[in-house]
Parts: sequence; C-alpha cells; structure tokens
Amino acid sequence: MSFISRLGRSLSVALFVWYAMPAAVHAQTAQPPAPLKPPPEKPDLAKLPKTPIVPTTFEGLFAERDSRAQDALAYLRCMQSTINALRTGALGQVPTEWSITCIRQGTEWRGVFGALTEKGISVRLQYALRGTAGTITRDRVDTARVNGTARALLRGLSAPLPGGGKYEIVPIPIALDKFIEVWFLPVPTKPTNVVVGGDSLIQMSSDGVRELGHIKQATPIRTLQVPLDGATWTLPSLEERLPAVSELMLAHMALDVLPEVRVRTNQYDSVIKRGQTTWTHIRR
Repeated sequence: MSFISRLGRSLSVALFVWYAMPAAVHAQTAQPPAPLKPPPEKPDLAKLPKTPIVPTTFEGLFAERDSRAQDALAYLRCMQSTINALRTGALGQVPTEWSITCIRQGTEWRGVFGALTEKGISVRLQYALRGTAGTITRDRVDTARVNGTARALLRGLSAPLPGGGKYEIVPIPIALDKFIEVWFLPVPTKPTNVVVGGDSLIQMSSDGVRELGHIKQATPIRTLQVPLDGATWTLPSLEERLPAVSELMLAHMALDVLPEVRVRTNQYDSVIKRGQTTWTHIRR
C-alpha cells in the first residue's frame, strides 16, 4: 500500500497498487476444422442493459454536474476519516501490504482495505461512515465495484496531473452504473483560500480496465477567497453555462461559513442555501 504523504493540509490518501498478472501461455496444436455453427440468434432487446439517459435541460445537466461535486467531496471525506482511524489505531493492526480505497455502498461511504489475489481483490476490512462517526463493519460490499474503482484509480495515477505538480490536485474515482469516471480535482483545504480548476476527466469501463474517453484539456486553475461573514457570497465561474465540478465543490464548502452561495456563469446565476438540497437557477 502506497500513500501520498500530503493531500491538502490534513489528508493523506492510500492508493491501490496493482500488478499485472501475466496470462498463462498455452501450447497450440493443430486442430481439425470446427463444425459450422448456426447463425447467432438476434439479441432480445428487452434484456439488454439500458444506456445511460443524458439530461437535455440545463437543470438536468446542472444536477449531474453537482452530483459529481458532492460525490468527490464525499470520497475525500471518506478517505480522510479512514486514514485518521488507521493512524489512531481504531482499525487495529493493518498489514502494510493491504490496499485501500473508498466506494459508495448503498447510502453510505466505506473505506475498504483488501489484499490482491490471483482472482482480484480479497476484502479484509471495511470502515463505514455512518452519520458523524465511523465504524468497522462486516456488511456485504460490492467487490466488483471495489476492484473496478481501484483499477480506474491506477489509470488516473499514471496520467500527468493538471498544473504540473504546482497544485494539490488528485484523481478521484467515481463509480457509476455503466462506467467509472476518474476526475482530476483540487483538494479542499481552508474555505477562505481555495484552489479551483484543473478539472479534467478519464472515463473507464466498469471493471476499470478499458479507457472509454479522456478529456485532456483542464479548466484554468485559480485561487479564490471565501468571506467568513455576510448573508451571501457570489462565486465567479469562468464557464459559459455549467459551473466546473471544482467550483461546485467550493460552493458546498462555503455553506459551512455562509448561509447562501451564488455561483455565477456567463449565462446563469445558481443559488443554494444552507440546509437545502436544491438549487435555484436564474437566467442572466
């Protein structure tokens, strides 16, 4: 298990280290021609997996973007809580060769420790975030999602980080129903002095093996300051319509110190208030 020693000012991330397992090489011998097979039956369209539905409205697209921002914050909180529990000894003796990642299991996030085997990952320990505390659990976990997330994270670690190492930007894997997104996002530190931008994305297959797409051009990186008092704060976005994921992450963080936050793109003002889960969008 390898750790990034400094992630923000209070967070270190332990990342899976995967080693390619060579496939067995089988001797080839001459074989008689295989008998002709009947043509394959046409697939039953009703049984095929449904393709993801892409929103067509601004409100739908904004909700998708905001969901990524909230998942990214939850992933970082999960990793921070799990690492803190590991450091304080709350998880007992954890072998150094075990690996760690965070996934969403049902309605909760879990830090998952496991050992790499010939068949994939063998889950050994889980730390579930429940409410304001964390606890060791033996409840069922989706090992396929753990495996895919870890492999997708490895792909993210092999890519150059936006900003050339001058900023604290890390790959964050977010497992969806049909694929995994690896977002490159800045690590939140103090809400009064936060880096935003650098957003870019690699899309991987659900098993974390195949790369489906790669957005290589990152959004501009800049530092914003959030006031500690006042009734509202306007976060100036550089985007035309939809705010960047990192900008929405900062908006949710700012609600810890301000009752209302307004994210302003060139076309919209999007407003959210503390304690609310829905945004109000105003066309400019």
